[in-house]
Amino acid sequence: MRGQLLYEKAWLDHFLSLIPEHSTILDLGCSSAKPIAAYLIAQGHSVVGVDSSEVMIEMAQQNFPEQSWIQADMRQISLRQKFQGILAWDSFFHLTPDDQRAMFSIFQQHSKPNAALMFSSGSSHGEAIGELFGDALYHASLSPDEYTQLLNDHDFKVVKMVAEDPDCAGHTVWLLKKN
Repeated sequence: MRGQLLYEKAWLDHFLSLIPEHSTILDLGCSSAKPIAAYLIAQGHSVVGVDSSEVMIEMAQQNFPEQSWIQADMRQISLRQKFQGILAWDSFFHLTPDDQRAMFSIFQQHSKPNAALMFSSGSSHGEAIGELFGDALYHASLSPDEYTQLLNDHDFKVVKMVAEDPDCAGHTVWLLKKN
């Protein structure tokens, strides 16, 4: 549905500048792997994608059979693997506030030292119900102060954060580096 428009390219390039060439990246909420994972792969990285949707994982496997695609709930993964980069783009904010809080342990558990983490969130604490194809679509966000505290508690430092970035379709983006 989204097409190939990569409005987050500048953020992805900044994320990639923080990790070594030919890294393995964990993409949480990878969807069909297009266009974001496709871009990461084109830049020479390997992707392990996780999505709860069987249909999305099947599409990702068809699009990029040489990568690793896992149908799973990101809130419950334990992959026994650590990554140089973790991305949770347009996926993390569909979790409840409590589930988001719990995800920071999962980010930490799957991060190598000096790993990059990037996720999109809301700009302030709250919950909202949007709509997609006539179906309700849940969104939630913690406050920036709470995200910052959780990041500090899990050994991530903020590299850059922009609320409602006009150059990125209004996304609030967090780019972090593991200590």
